Formats: sequence, structure tokens, C-alpha cells
Amino acid sequence: MNKNQFPPSITNLLLQEGQRFEKNGEFVEALGTGIIPIVGTARAGKTSLAYCFLDYVIKHTKRPIILDSFPEKVIKEGVPEHWKGRVFNTPFDNIAEVEEPAVWLVDDTGASFNSRDAMSSKSKTLARVAGVLSHFAGGMTVIFTTQLLSGVDVSFFRYTNISPVIRFVDRDLIKHERPEWKEVVNEGQYKLKSVSTGLFRDYFYSVKDEYLCAAPFPDWLNKKIDPKKADLLSRPMRYHTTEDKMRIIGKKTTKKVKENEQE
Repeated sequence: MNKNQFPPSITNLLLQEGQRFEKNGEFVEALGTGIIPIVGTARAGKTSLAYCFLDYVIKHTKRPIILDSFPEKVIKEGVPEHWKGRVFNTPFDNIAEVEEPAVWLVDDTGASFNSRDAMSSKSKTLARVAGVLSHFAGGMTVIFTTQLLSGVDVSFFRYTNISPVIRFVDRDLIKHERPEWKEVVNEGQYKLKSVSTGLFRDYFYSVKDEYLCAAPFPDWLNKKIDPKKADLLSRPMRYHTTEDKMRIIGKKTTKKVKENEQE
């Protein structure tokens, strides 16, 4: 994976502040802070692309990786060997405690930062830090995956640099997208259809750069090579305890469920 693997607007946010990279034939310094939303239907390869972005960070920077609230089992058994020692599962609510310019992955953001759940702890944290990511530990970057941007609190988009990525989105879902995003999501689908079929997992569309880019797929995500590790990474939330799953979807845990988890 070379340093110019991804479009400039994405590279600008993945590299640490001040790192140099090539853009339009000239070398520029990376901003190193902002938000990369990856939009796509379920099983369209959103999370696998996010992992490729993180792998780029591992290989080209010294920035730590934070997989927001991922199960400990995934951190210990699922991440590639060359990631070990660089990956943590600090909850996003604790962002103020992180003292390094981390890159966060918040997977399946509709459940974490739902626009209809403005009073939840995570949503309040999001609203407060969206405009000051650059002030935390020299600048942080948040990568998040979501099926529709309409399901995410708008505060995430209003106050910081953003570089949206479009994967396959089912046309029945696009009609529910926010008006300001519907055009770019449709544009992404049009571009993807010109080079691919099905779920378009082999390419993604960079909205800010206005072009398609090949989507890498490393061996450590290949189910044919290591099905257990691949499953840990592709569906991390299934490895949470029942109590944690209920907390994620906003349900109170019953005493019976807690007792069953302890047995």
C-alpha cells in the first residue's frame, strides 16, 4: 500500500498533521483531522474499506487506532499481527482522555449517533466535539460507517472537514436520504455502475475528489484464508455480550440477562 493509494481528500485526513503527500503533482502537508463517512447498504463492504484506511494509517503514520467500543475478543484475536500494540477500544464518550492524535472507527453509526436520539450520551459527546476534533491531542480523525447519512446527527457534518465515501446504496433507501446528500449518493451509484456490478465492492466513490478508486481487499479479511479472523473483523458486534448488545440499541438489560451472561 503506497502513500498515494487513496484520493487526496482522504489521504489528507488519514496522515498525521504536517506529513507531506503528493496532490496534483505538488507536495502538500496533511491536515490530519476531520471526518470520513462511508455510506453503503448492509454487506456493501463499508467496514472492510474502513479497515483498509486504518491499515494505511498503521503503515504510514504513528497514529494510534481506536475501534470504538469493539469487543475485547476482536482486539485480541481479530486484528492483524502488524496492528498489535497500536489498537484500542476506548469508547467515543471518553475521547477527552485520549492524549494522542488517534484515528477512530465508529462502525454502524446509525445505532451510535442516531439523529433521533439526540439526548443519548454518545450523541451529546458527538455534538460537542464535532467542531473541535482538531483541538484534541493535535487533531483526530473519525471514520464512520452508516447505511444512510439521514440517520446520523447533523452536528457531525457542520463544523469540521469532511470527505464522504460512497459504496453501493440500495435505490429504495436513497429516497430516504437527506435532500442535501441525495444527489451525491445518486452520483456515486452512477459512477460505480460504470465500472462494476452487484454490490460494487471492488470500487468506491470519493465525493470530494469526484472520482472512483479501487478498493483494496487484504488477505487478512479473506474468509477463505482465515474464516475466524475475517468474521471477527467483518461482524465485530456479534461478539459483544447480550448486555452490551442491548445497551447499543438503547434497551435496558434485565436482571435475568445479566445473570445468564455471568454463568
